[in-house]
Amino acid sequence: MQFGQLAVFFERNEGDLVLESPDGEDHPATVRLEAWDTPPPDPGAPWLPVEDTTIEGGTGFVTVGSVAEEASRRLIIGPPHFLYGVTAHVQRGEELPEFIFEEEFERAWEERAPERWLIRFWPLRDVFDPARHARPDRAHGRRPRAVEVPVSAAEHWPVARLGHRQAALHKQLARQGMTMADFLTAQGLPPDMPFDRWQAAMAEREAPALAEREGWPHWLTELVKKHPQIIGHRHRLPETVEQWAPEGREERVRNLAESLHTAEILSPDGGAFTADIQAYEPQPGGTYRGWRWDYANRPAHETFGVDRRVVCHDTMSGKVLVTGIVTVLGRDRQGGYEVRDATPAEAARLRCAEAAWSEPDEMAG
Repeated sequence: MQFGQLAVFFERNEGDLVLESPDGEDHPATVRLEAWDTPPPDPGAPWLPVEDTTIEGGTGFVTVGSVAEEASRRLIIGPPHFLYGVTAHVQRGEELPEFIFEEEFERAWEERAPERWLIRFWPLRDVFDPARHARPDRAHGRRPRAVEVPVSAAEHWPVARLGHRQAALHKQLARQGMTMADFLTAQGLPPDMPFDRWQAAMAEREAPALAEREGWPHWLTELVKKHPQIIGHRHRLPETVEQWAPEGREERVRNLAESLHTAEILSPDGGAFTADIQAYEPQPGGTYRGWRWDYANRPAHETFGVDRRVVCHDTMSGKVLVTGIVTVLGRDRQGGYEVRDATPAEAARLRCAEAAWSEPDEMAG
């Protein structure tokens, strides 16, 4: 932690949070981020309170890192454009012995128990404003029209629901009379381990046997140890990745692991398709109008089930150009976007933005 400051960056929002370290400058620290549905209880001793505030959550993603370095930890804390409560607690690093030689001091500094941070977030209320949060790419100085703005609750958003795999596990454990804490303890894991961390731990245990059976190259074995989420998605790496520089391979694997995690949280019910998005830098979790050439007889429920419109029909190819309201999960390997149908709360915001920024003749049409 250089300069003794830990920064929490709220993506697509001007407000960030800077936390001062009690241990001073240039030292290691571990950070635990938690997303809660409601205000969390006080963690108690030995945690020391550092911050208790509210901040607008931007896209619903936060990153954490030293103010002097690139942010390295990323978390989805909930729906976009909500006001969030934030608390931060710290445990100081291990005390260093006094009156030791410089070489001993450096070794003790490197080996001491690091400073620990616990940062928690929970949604308070919807603060979406189409004038601030949904300005079109080419507004050209226009002012938004006065419209009725929808107000949602956090539970209306997919990020507040359990993923289908986690929900299935909870049901299975309930039938056996077990809690998730019991299940984790029986596997020798911390009882409060988040579900995604449990999945990663299980993949990490499975990786050595799988690597030996399939004859993985050493570089892939090492990267799966760091990013076990990709263990079932290795086919999504480019065929040429083995010829890449080690830094490039690691960056690609890290990005894949992050995108898989993000897509699972944003689409807890599963189901996705690819589409073209005509917007400036579409973001995962953002809702837009998507476009796609489909076959005319494709069932509507497979693509663009929300506000689906047929724009034109190509008689010669038998295809139709369709549009609909979708939420972005991430980039597709072919250069498009992986999306799912928007939920009612997401679609309501987009319709509100379209009404706010449209010209009178557009609304009449």
